[in-house]
Amino acid sequence: MMNKILQTVTMIKKLLLPVLLFCAFSASAQLNNSWIDYSKTYYKFKIGSDNLCRIPQSVLNASGLGTTNADHFQLWKNGQQIRLFTPVSGTALGLSDFIEFSGEMNDGKPDKELYLQPQFQLADRYSLETDTAVYFLTVNPAGGNLRYITSANPLPGAAVPDAFFMRTIDVFYRTQLNRGFGKDLGEYVYSSAYDNGEGYTTGDIVATTAAPLTYTENISGLNVYTAGPPNSLSVRAKTFANTDNSSRNTTLKIFSTVLGLPIQSQNTSETVFNVSNQPISLLQNTSTAPISITNTPITPGITDRIVVASISITYPAVFNFNNQKSFSFDLAASATGNYLLIDNFNFGTAAPVLYDISNGRRYIGDIVSVPGKVGFMLPPSAIAQRKLILSNTEPANIISISALTTKTFINYNTAATRGDYIIISNP
Repeated sequence: MMNKILQTVTMIKKLLLPVLLFCAFSASAQLNNSWIDYSKTYYKFKIGSDNLCRIPQSVLNASGLGTTNADHFQLWKNGQQIRLFTPVSGTALGLSDFIEFSGEMNDGKPDKELYLQPQFQLADRYSLETDTAVYFLTVNPAGGNLRYITSANPLPGAAVPDAFFMRTIDVFYRTQLNRGFGKDLGEYVYSSAYDNGEGYTTGDIVATTAAPLTYTENISGLNVYTAGPPNSLSVRAKTFANTDNSSRNTTLKIFSTVLGLPIQSQNTSETVFNVSNQPISLLQNTSTAPISITNTPITPGITDRIVVASISITYPAVFNFNNQKSFSFDLAASATGNYLLIDNFNFGTAAPVLYDISNGRRYIGDIVSVPGKVGFMLPPSAIAQRKLILSNTEPANIISISALTTKTFINYNTAATRGDYIIISNP
C-alpha cells in the first residue's frame, strides 16, 4: 500500500511540473516573457557546458543573417541579455568573423522559483530539470545591445605584478538527487512540492550515537600565498539531515582544527556553516586541504542520515592556474589597476582572452613579454568583486555553434490568439 502511495506522489509531482514551471515563469521578473519582442524572429541554439563560444559567420549566413550589421545582434538566455563580442563594428561580419561570448550551461538558478520557499534550495549549481541552456539570438537595430569592449593590454615593463588574489573554490555534489523533507510513517513519505533539502548532494552520511561518521573533501590545487592577509581564510558548507524524529551535532573541520562550534539540528533540516576571518596558517599544506564534516547523532537508538550539498573555501592564492584551459576568478577593487602575470595556464599556441565580466571588457593576453606566462595590465576599477574568466582560444577549446533553429513566439495575450476555456481550481 505504501509503495502505491509513493508511486502516486511521484506521478502527481511529474504531472504538476508543467504547471509549476508556468507559474514560476509568470511570477518571476527574471523568467517571464517581458524580454520577448513578438515582432522579431529568434534563432535558437543550445549549450551544455561552461566555455568560450562562437557563432561563425558561415552559420549566420546559412540562417539568412550573413549581411546583418554586427552591432545589431542581441543574445538572450533565461530572460537576461548576454554580452557579446564581434571582431568588427558598424558593418557585416567578414567570412572569418564570428560572434563570441562566454557561454554557460543551465544551472539551478531558474529552479529557485519552483520551491515552496526560495531558501529551501540547497545549491544552485545544477538544475533539477536539465543541464542544457537554451540561447536565443535576434536582430535589434534599435540599439542597447550589450557588447564587450576590446581593451589595450600594455604591460608595464619593470613593474611588480600582483602577488596574490582571493580565490574561491566551490565544490557542489551530484552523487544523488536528495528527496529532502520527509516524514517517517513506517516508510518515508515525501512532499510532492519542491521542498526543503531537495536537490543534488553527496550520498547519505549514516551514523549512530555509538559510531559518528565523517565525510572529507580533499580540495587540491590550492597554490596558497602564505604571506597573504593573516586572517583571510573562509570556509563554508551546507548540509541537510534526512532523518525524522532525530537530532544531531554537525561539526566542520579543516585538517584537524574544528571551525566554530558544532551546530545542533533536529529532524529533517538544513545546517549552514559560514566561518570567516580564520588564520591562513590553518592551511598546513599549500596545495591540498582536507575539509571534514562529522555527523554525531544525539537521539539514542536512531540511525541518522545527513548529506552534503556544497563545500567552499576562500583564501589568498598566487596566480598559478593549474594548467587549466579555462579559469574563473575574482579581483577586488583597485584604485591603481592590476598587473597580472599568470603562471601555469594552458594557452597552447594562441594568445588567450580575458573577459572582465563585471566591467564588460575583453583583453588579449600577452604571451611574449614573459615566456611561459600570460600578462595583463588592467585599469582601475571601483567594483568590489570583479568576475573574470581567462580562456584558451585554440579552436579545439571553443564551442562552435553549428546551426541555428528559427523560432517565432506567439503572444497569447491578444484577442486573436486567446482560446476559449475556464480554469477551475481549489486550494
